[in-house]
Amino acid sequence: MLGRGVLPDIKTYSVIIHGLSKNGKLQEAMGIFSELLGKDLVPDVFTYSSLISGFCKQGNVDKAFQLLDLMCQRGIDPNIVTYNALINGLCKSGDVDKARELFDGISGKGLTPNAVTYATMMGGYSKAGKLTEAFRLLDEMLLHGFPTDSFIYCTLIDGCCKAGDTEKALSLFEDMVEKGFAATASFNALINGFCKLGKMMEAYRLFEDMVDKHVTPNHVSYTILIVSLCKEGLMNESEKLFLEMQKRNLTPTIVTYTSLLQGYNITGSRFKMFALFEEMMGRGLKPDEVNYGMMVDAYCKEGDWVKCLKLVDEVLVNGTIMNSIVVDALTIDLFQKEEFSRMMKSLDEMGEQGFALSLATCSTLVRGFYRLGNVEKAARILESMLSFGWVSQSTSLSDLINEDRNEASSGLR
Repeated sequence: MLGRGVLPDIKTYSVIIHGLSKNGKLQEAMGIFSELLGKDLVPDVFTYSSLISGFCKQGNVDKAFQLLDLMCQRGIDPNIVTYNALINGLCKSGDVDKARELFDGISGKGLTPNAVTYATMMGGYSKAGKLTEAFRLLDEMLLHGFPTDSFIYCTLIDGCCKAGDTEKALSLFEDMVEKGFAATASFNALINGFCKLGKMMEAYRLFEDMVDKHVTPNHVSYTILIVSLCKEGLMNESEKLFLEMQKRNLTPTIVTYTSLLQGYNITGSRFKMFALFEEMMGRGLKPDEVNYGMMVDAYCKEGDWVKCLKLVDEVLVNGTIMNSIVVDALTIDLFQKEEFSRMMKSLDEMGEQGFALSLATCSTLVRGFYRLGNVEKAARILESMLSFGWVSQSTSLSDLINEDRNEASSGLR
């Protein structure tokens, strides 16, 4: 555009800012905003509202209100979209009282709350457990002629379930069904509510009812049930649902896999756990700290120190944060169960096979035993590391304990 000698106008800038804000690229959006101000262009309400909405979605409500003040100072009146974004931001941050103040002040600005305003405020009240206020707003909304929709029903159902009022939640759900609003999301909201209250029979019955009513379950529907069943240790039922969802061409998420891994770990089915972890990795899902922690714990319990140490090494080399609790659990397990000699044997096997542990893992193991007050075992680990050339010959215990990696790594092949 600039190459052809055509200068962007405020509409062009606003569209760019809207796109960047919507995609969470607030830094770039503010850069464009500063650029247009530098060219003496006047941002309109659409420009400001886009930025305000973006900051609210990211949880930066303070910045959103700074922009509100700026637009008002420049004589630009906020519209209902602006207020909806701010109310949503306040509700998400848990400040429903301030959100309500803003809601009540809308009419004084010559504006009228719309269906989105009511739905957002009701959602805030529901999440905060203030169901009385949420239902009062529902009545007010209906009096003003705004129809309810699936989103509002799901929000209220979720709030009722969190408050333990499943009777009210069911009543709302039945009302939804009558009005033709019942969809996958609404079933999921109620199923999730039953699961959280430990009412697995009701949840499972509703899931079956969902299929009977020709409402298609999605990966969320299955994952909600799998998570709850795994917590109860009902792995056969979890496995059936896991296979069923894949037959429906629904891809399990990291949450699905994590729940099954936890279930297998709790019930002691670790060979299934190891196979599932490999399957998860094969699908290209990246394990997180929780997954790695569980696997390290499982390998420890099975006494498979080679796999355990290789996994710890992989975690540290890849830069994944290894929870200090997991590392402490690893060394404490070795110390308390007198597994130290087995681990040392595993270290020797790894060295003889040409597998080199990273400096990060070497330091982690040494520091772990040092923190337990067992300097002798920390020294023995260092001896093995020196013999296999995993650290330089000049490396001392204090180097590894103090994480002096530059000194420890000097002279390495």
